[in-house]
Amino acid sequence: MSHEPRTLDEWKSTLLAAFGLVLASFLAWYGLSRLNESTAGDTIGTTASVGLVIWMVSQSYYYVTQVKSPRRMLFLMGVSFIQVVPFLFAAVYGAFGYEDRCVVGASGPADILYFSYVTFTTVGYGDMSPTGLCRGLAVAEAVTGYILLGMFVAAAVALYARNHGK
Repeated sequence: MSHEPRTLDEWKSTLLAAFGLVLASFLAWYGLSRLNESTAGDTIGTTASVGLVIWMVSQSYYYVTQVKSPRRMLFLMGVSFIQVVPFLFAAVYGAFGYEDRCVVGASGPADILYFSYVTFTTVGYGDMSPTGLCRGLAVAEAVTGYILLGMFVAAAVALYARNHGK
C-alpha cells in the first residue's frame, strides 16, 4: 500500500498539478472562445478537438500509471472532471465560432461554458443546441460526462469503503 499524503507539504505536488490543470483549461477556454469569426471555424475547431482527445488520453494514462495514492487520484479526478473537462470542451466549441456556427443560441464565451456544463452533466435544458460538427462533439461530451462522473463517484465510494471498512 502506498503512503497516503497527510500534511500540506505532502499534498504540495498534487495541489500544484491541480492548479496547473485548472490554469491550462481556463487559458484554453479564454483564448479559443474569444477568437473572432474570421479566425474561428472548422479548421481551428477540428484542431482543438484533436488536442482535446490527446489531452484526455494523456491524463487518463497518467492517472492509471503514475498516481498511486487513492486520495491524490480522487482529488485530481475531481478537479479534472468537474472543472477542467467542461472548460476544455467549451474551448473547442468556441474555436468553431459563434453566430450559430456551433451552438445555436450562444452569443459569447459565457454561453458556451454554460452549454458545456449543461451537456457534460447531461442536464440538457434545451435553451441552446449544437449544430454541424459540434453535434458529434456534444454527444462525446455527454458520454464523457457519464463515464467520468461515474468513475469519480465509484472512486469516492471505494476510498470511503477502504477507510471505513468492517
